[in-house]
Amino acid sequence: MSNNIVHLYETRFDELMFEHNIFARLTEWQAQGHKTGLATLIGIDGSSPRPIGAQIALTEDGRYIGNISSGCAEEAIIAELQIAVTEKRNHVTRYGKDSPYLDVVLPCGSGLDILFNGADLTHITAQVSALHMARQTAFVAVQLDNSLAVSATADSDKAMAYSPEYRLHIFGAGLQLISFAELAHAMNYQIIAHSNDEASLTTLGEMGIEAQPMTHQSKFDSADFDAFSAVITLFHEHEMETAILQAALDSQAHYIGALGSRKTHEQRRDLLQTGARPFEDIIGPVGLDIGATDPSEIALSILAQIVEKRRR
Repeated sequence: MSNNIVHLYETRFDELMFEHNIFARLTEWQAQGHKTGLATLIGIDGSSPRPIGAQIALTEDGRYIGNISSGCAEEAIIAELQIAVTEKRNHVTRYGKDSPYLDVVLPCGSGLDILFNGADLTHITAQVSALHMARQTAFVAVQLDNSLAVSATADSDKAMAYSPEYRLHIFGAGLQLISFAELAHAMNYQIIAHSNDEASLTTLGEMGIEAQPMTHQSKFDSADFDAFSAVITLFHEHEMETAILQAALDSQAHYIGALGSRKTHEQRRDLLQTGARPFEDIIGPVGLDIGATDPSEIALSILAQIVEKRRR
């Protein structure tokens, strides 16, 4: 393991955790003038803790993010990726079962095929970034020369899909909003928070979370709630949420949830008009039924429900 990587383990462990959008970080590094490389899981012979399309990105000075084997082969993958960047070379290597690297053994007994892209990636990351900025999925396919090609549609069943960042639109005030935002932020979600409480807005800003003021008269554009987003209302003052939930029902939001009791949820039905989708698309009471009582537990139950809905 190189000194650079040892240093990263010691001082920047927080940045070695899971990254939702590897291409966004590649774009950032390239804009800073760094040479970059990308390792992508393109084949699984057996089982794998990470799916096809899992990635590790790296700069020529040893910084990296991402995860492919959950630690089993990361050191070897990173070392090989550094060589690929130096040589500006694209190639595929098998790790684990039937691999030429006899010293890299995967506990699961599987074989992982890793694509290493060390040649210039700027055009690839630019195409992916453009699609993500437009809130579209980027489909990335491996070419015969082991380069990558990007399109807005799945041209083959082997194209790997990379969706734009999943966005949480959260609305509320006080501890319930802060607890939810804190946990979602720790999970590296993109968050846009709205509140009618000045203290909450200040706290959110100090946490580095985008926060916008709102009032009873605020209007919301359903186009802002796209298919890669969730809308969650956390108000105890339920009169604050009607315009939000109405816009959500007219949107393509992947998930809509509202805090409150079953009785409160039935009262919402009388206040909301049928939009592009039925009232039943609003989950209320929001969150998995885990007996949550305090704000932190409620936040956990909601985020767990979002993850469950996304993965299924």
